[in-house]
Amino acid sequence: MSIEKKPFLRPLILDIGSSTFRLGWAGEDFPDILAPSVYVEISDFIFSSDVIDGLEEIYFSNISDKYLVGHEALKYQNILNVHFFKKENNYNVFPKFFLRYYRSLNIPEEFYFKQPLIIISPFSMTEQDKKRLQEIFFKQLNFPSIYFLSESRAILSTLQKDSGVIVNIGESNTHVSTIFHGYTNAMARENFLISGESMTNYLLNLILLRKSIKKTIYMDELIAKELKEKLSLCVLNPKKEKNRIKEGLTKYDRLVDLPDGIKLKINYERFQISEILFNPKLIHVDFISLDEIIAKVVKTWEMENWGELLSNIILSGGGSLIPGLNERLRLEVHKHFSEKLKPLIKVISVSGRENMSWIGASILSSKGELKKGWIMNPNLQ
Repeated sequence: MSIEKKPFLRPLILDIGSSTFRLGWAGEDFPDILAPSVYVEISDFIFSSDVIDGLEEIYFSNISDKYLVGHEALKYQNILNVHFFKKENNYNVFPKFFLRYYRSLNIPEEFYFKQPLIIISPFSMTEQDKKRLQEIFFKQLNFPSIYFLSESRAILSTLQKDSGVIVNIGESNTHVSTIFHGYTNAMARENFLISGESMTNYLLNLILLRKSIKKTIYMDELIAKELKEKLSLCVLNPKKEKNRIKEGLTKYDRLVDLPDGIKLKINYERFQISEILFNPKLIHVDFISLDEIIAKVVKTWEMENWGELLSNIILSGGGSLIPGLNERLRLEVHKHFSEKLKPLIKVISVSGRENMSWIGASILSSKGELKKGWIMNPNLQ
């Protein structure tokens, strides 16, 4: 086989995020594909019309497929209802989504479905989920092998660490897990009920319920998500900052252009978004705070291990990109530990952390550290 063709037999790394789908070649610095994990059904209109018949024919006369996925789906977000296949566990749509972007890698046809697959596996991924993925990639597409790689292990590898607390804030899930000298502890990990989606919905409610808004405005979850990603921040003392805004402080003011032409000013909402991480009761969720979760999982380990874990609290995931979150989280975690341990507490927030698990998988693969644990396609044996 020529050298030019060998790259097409390298492992592919797949991260099926609830908000973003990532796909690319092992050994690379960054995924080739970053796409929204969404789909639309071409008959699922947001609105209906008693005046205009045949809306499908008007909009989709040249489209043969029932579904549109990823970036193509978002083109119709104001016409069709947008669905998230990961949140809905819609494994019927997922193969269509995967193939759409797999083919964009420009793999020669003779090498279609010949690559080993490394699939990022958060601890919330169930055995049933893994079986469904094996059915898709082995039975439907006939890939040769699959490796389910722990998300926490992948994230730690990007920082060349073997111990730490991983705080992965995703769009629909937040996971807090720990690894100590390469060892995991099933008791030292937790799902946190607040996620990126929770913050988006909270921002949407904050804006729509504002008494100062005199007009009816157009605002939906997708617009709120965009505002959250562009404008959110975290402050050390939100109550104090909100009072300063009431007294005339304007540094937090931002003017937002909405689709209906209205200009909306927001200020305190920018830092109020992240407060539900530290007080879930703001959205009527009866659960402990993120800093309490971190303290809980750390204290599951022996006391002599706490210092090393606390010095490596690692933020990851798209929901962790809020400026100032690392400093605020460090301050809140301080409350749960002794004066002796407080100087050791460190929250690490590296750039590109929304892609940390994919990058970590690429590093581990290129170092040859994923030799054991492959699941082989029984149809090819």
